[in-house]
Amino acid sequence: MKRLFGVLLLLVLPGGFGTPNLAAQMTSMEPPGDDIGPEFVGFVGAVQPLNNLTDSPSTYGTTIPPDVLMGGEFTYWASRVVGIGVMGLYSPATLNAVGGPGRGIGRLGEMEYMAGTLNLTFRIRSSGSAGALEPYFSMGAGLRRLQFYGDEVPKISATDPAATAAIGMRVALTSSLWFRGELRDVASYYISAATDESRLQNDIGITVGFGIR
Repeated sequence: MKRLFGVLLLLVLPGGFGTPNLAAQMTSMEPPGDDIGPEFVGFVGAVQPLNNLTDSPSTYGTTIPPDVLMGGEFTYWASRVVGIGVMGLYSPATLNAVGGPGRGIGRLGEMEYMAGTLNLTFRIRSSGSAGALEPYFSMGAGLRRLQFYGDEVPKISATDPAATAAIGMRVALTSSLWFRGELRDVASYYISAATDESRLQNDIGITVGFGIR
């Protein structure tokens, strides 16, 4: 009993085996990646346009089917919470025909999907064991470019203003390496050269990637 009491006394006394100092260091330790500065993220995933590109009851509509999405983002964290970033997105997409009298879905040709945006990102920081997890949300604006490589009658290729919003999670693997998962919407209006109709486009991207600081 005396031996057990002595061990407990050593643990609670200041300086006993250095335990209080170690506990204090663990309590005051900041979560990984607490510093500010530049960061680059590369990612890959899939894009799913929600709306048809064009609709025409007399002929057929056009749609961009789901495809691979890849890209990167350079962000400068001005503080522990706010970052300003430039993002580029690319997909080797295709264009399909859909609907129309007596016509089903058919492939019209190859298309490149490209988007570039300037984003403002806000991350939610926490301390303790949850400090390695950083939920965030982002919003921004830029351009979306569709480049069609088939016969353009009427013209299909277009560059349009776009707005974007995203939510995601950053997971610290080390102090300079991060894993990121994200759900992003790129919204724009596409104007048909055949009908002059303006249609809202929502392109949903789901991506995962790694960031380095």
